[in-house]
Amino acid sequence: MAPISAIVYYDGDYTGDDCGENFESPNFVLLKFIARTTFEALISKIIRLVPSSNTKTLNTLYYRFQTSMVPVSYATMTIQSQEDVEAMVDTHRGNGADMCELYADFQLRSSSRSSYQDFPPSLSTPSFQQFEHGSSSTQPPRQSSANFRDMQIGQTSTVYSSFIDDHRSTSEAASLSMGRHSCAAAFDLNIQPYDNRHGFSGHTTFESDPTLTLGHEGYSSPEEPIQELGPDGSEIGLFTTPLDANADVDSDSTTDEDNAEQDQPRTSTWEQHHASTSRGHQPYEPPSHMYNVDMVAFDVPEFPEMPNLGFNASYVGLDDSELWIGMQFETIDQAKSAIKLYNIRKSVHSKVTRSTSEKYVCECTQRKEQGCNWKVRVSKKKRKQNIWELSVYNGPHTCCAVGHRQDHPNLDSTIISQTVQPIVQASPKVTVSTLMAHVKSVYQYEPEYKKTWRAKDKALKKLHGDWDASYNELPGWINIMQKYNPGTIAVLETKPYYKNDRVVADVRQFHRLFWTFPQCIHAFKNCKPIIQIDGTFLFGRYRHVLLLAVIQDGNRKTIPVAFALVPREDTDSCKFFLQNLRKHFFRHNTVCLISDRGSGFLSAIESLGSRFCSPKVEHRYCLRHIASNYHGRYKKDYERKLILRMGYELVPNKFEEMLHELNERNSDGYNYIAGIPKEKWTNAYDGGFRYGHMTTNLAEAINSSLKGIRNLPISAIVKATYFRLGKLFATLGKESFTLKDVGHIFHPRIQNEIQAIVVKSNGLYVLPMSRSDTIFRVSEIPRPLQGYDPTSYRVNLEDKWCDCGYFQALKSPCQHAIAACSNSRRDYKNLVDPVYFLHSVCKVYEMEFPAIGSETEWHGNQTWPTILPDPEIRRNKSGRPTSTRIHNAMDMPQRERTGQPKLCGHCRRAGHIITNCPSRRQH
Repeated sequence: MAPISAIVYYDGDYTGDDCGENFESPNFVLLKFIARTTFEALISKIIRLVPSSNTKTLNTLYYRFQTSMVPVSYATMTIQSQEDVEAMVDTHRGNGADMCELYADFQLRSSSRSSYQDFPPSLSTPSFQQFEHGSSSTQPPRQSSANFRDMQIGQTSTVYSSFIDDHRSTSEAASLSMGRHSCAAAFDLNIQPYDNRHGFSGHTTFESDPTLTLGHEGYSSPEEPIQELGPDGSEIGLFTTPLDANADVDSDSTTDEDNAEQDQPRTSTWEQHHASTSRGHQPYEPPSHMYNVDMVAFDVPEFPEMPNLGFNASYVGLDDSELWIGMQFETIDQAKSAIKLYNIRKSVHSKVTRSTSEKYVCECTQRKEQGCNWKVRVSKKKRKQNIWELSVYNGPHTCCAVGHRQDHPNLDSTIISQTVQPIVQASPKVTVSTLMAHVKSVYQYEPEYKKTWRAKDKALKKLHGDWDASYNELPGWINIMQKYNPGTIAVLETKPYYKNDRVVADVRQFHRLFWTFPQCIHAFKNCKPIIQIDGTFLFGRYRHVLLLAVIQDGNRKTIPVAFALVPREDTDSCKFFLQNLRKHFFRHNTVCLISDRGSGFLSAIESLGSRFCSPKVEHRYCLRHIASNYHGRYKKDYERKLILRMGYELVPNKFEEMLHELNERNSDGYNYIAGIPKEKWTNAYDGGFRYGHMTTNLAEAINSSLKGIRNLPISAIVKATYFRLGKLFATLGKESFTLKDVGHIFHPRIQNEIQAIVVKSNGLYVLPMSRSDTIFRVSEIPRPLQGYDPTSYRVNLEDKWCDCGYFQALKSPCQHAIAACSNSRRDYKNLVDPVYFLHSVCKVYEMEFPAIGSETEWHGNQTWPTILPDPEIRRNKSGRPTSTRIHNAMDMPQRERTGQPKLCGHCRRAGHIITNCPSRRQH
């Protein structure tokens, strides 16, 4: 059950208006409690969170809740007992509010003991004195003051009197006391416990109502009483309550003598302990809430929607543990991080005075200016298996922070990298500004951009290895892939490594790499016979280009099948990629290869000659790039759109009409388009090889999805392709086999599209034109109201051809072909290309990627020469690499392509920008 978030206002005003009750206060604290919390626990938590509560007494606690939405109105209830807490929880859950609104009405406390009897049960915060072990100096208690409206000392209130009368049993009252032999009031839960790790021992003193002390004790002495033996030899200690030997320990009734005894003067604690030596005593039995610990509620964060929101609504992103003598660390880096985090949490600075392989010493930077003697020394203990242990600790800091800084010297890139590492692991392409915002929310300091960039670089290095070392990891990872996944193709080419114009033995320089997997080669046999190729730049330390080939299955799912890492997208690199691609994938009768008109791919295809010519390979151009290049030349947006319509047109006659229109508008543009072969970029003259794919958008989409790994070391990129493809094949294969097992012939998406075409075929007039029922004349019904003239089409079912062009372009029957099939009583499914059937889609993913074990198995004995990167393609050390390609006409917004003026971001008017906007200056 989720805990309840609450906001508690204090030191303000509690008023009423038209909307009902209202809390007006600039002071508030945030807390969280579980639904089954007790009244005592809620009160003690509020007192512990409110600052300066040791000088005030909690008078009344109010709860406000909304009663109506229109108009908005509120009502309040007073929290006085456990029943009120349960009613508050039920009301809060019923109205669905995010926060539970409370108002704590505090009253100034009197300093004289004589006035305590005039006050309600005190919810005070006692002073707590800590004595350092081995030292006679004491730390004085903190002093605080309160100022709440015009309350006078000595006012009385009986708000909690009913609660005290009903809950003043000895066991319950004793359970609310913390500290040894204290006479704290029933609600006095503000004692700060000490920790034996620091070597402290403490005594507590309290000021409270004497009518509420435990066991009729008076005010406790600050010294610990001497423990004496009872009649039976047992010791009167912390959890022993003096009891009359003749008393009935099992009786819960209250006699008149007990009531009369309460009116008698109270004896002191010392007198009770001495009197107990002549009487029997009973071991103290703590109440159930002391030993029934809810461990689940213990670990629930106070505010899960905020990163560890601490007391007084301040962010606490660090561990609240202190440093102490005896702390142990496995490595020196852990010790350094602990010391730095301590300084950041305390807003103090320290410097390293000594750092060796055996010791690490830090001192406060204000040692000379303010005399702060804070010092930490961590030593390596050889007798304890080389564990680093904090041996000297002189703290805490006694200095004050000098000035206010947005950054902290100890918040270095190492600490930041530890904080942002989970974010970088989930999304390597996360921006540095996002990481800076995360660090600020955790530590309340804003680091520099350069420091955060280095932290991200360290996180990437820790997660994926070093850039330079990743080149030497490639042969080992290739061997592992070929071991677990037989049939993996990897072609690694290296060059001699020169140093001072001399060849270095046993060292090679990385040149380029091609790799693919047997699952991808098998998948292409059952996909559309088209391959789209493209290149994308990497953003890492070295300027590599990632070339990739992408295919599509019958369900229109995109699959990257081949990859290559080359130094640049030139003719030699593209030729290397295409040669390996043809060797392993171009085994169909005819493969359609779609690419842009870049010089690298065009020159490589021309140099390969007949191996990339018809009928083995049909090379086609990306229509999107052609239109972009035309717009770059002539800056005519309408003509660019006209070229796009020409490329997608299925009927040759209509294409010629649009080409003639282009000639009338721009003769130079017509000559430019006429110089490109029509079959290379149009649907009308394609011959059905493209399957309707006019662009390289599939490859562009894969480039966008790979942007998250494009700034990783090259070995991490190769690993990412393996594991991402393994997940892709498993997901798509599971979906396809499930649909096949339940009886589907096509994927539901393809089935819906075919069904929509079948609906359009109803009402068409079909005229058979051959004895074999293969040639038909299909006419559409005239629809003059809709503005459609009757059109007739020739259909050839044997050649899978129609005048509309849809049939031969997409390899799926159009509405005219389906009408002809209905007339000749044929099943139109036999005319659908086999790649669209679900059994073919299942064959694409029938080979799965095997799982690879732990990385410890990858690093064996190195049997290959050391491989180093090419220093000539290393990026400049100054500045950050560009993570986005240069935009062109393909990426221009509609405003820029049409020549519209740029509008101001503030007033949305032309002629100026937001920095010099007149309306902004007026505001």
